[in-house]
Amino acid sequence: MASSPFDELVHRVNNLLGTIQVQAEVARLAGSLEAHMNALRLIEESALRTQQDLQRLRNAARAPGSESRSDG
Repeated sequence: MASSPFDELVHRVNNLLGTIQVQAEVARLAGSLEAHMNALRLIEESALRTQQDLQRLRNAARAPGSESRSDG
């Protein structure tokens, strides 16, 4: 079953939030500068992927024949 654009958006944002939470915990427990830098790198990569996914979803919503509509 195909998921809706909203479901995809929620999934992507949830992934990003999960990455932030897990990496913050790992960095805090390790306590080293290296661990903090690695956590920030992983968070940044996840944020970039999320941005790219959201742009793809926006483009798909604007495509001819998409399910988007205007209430204006």
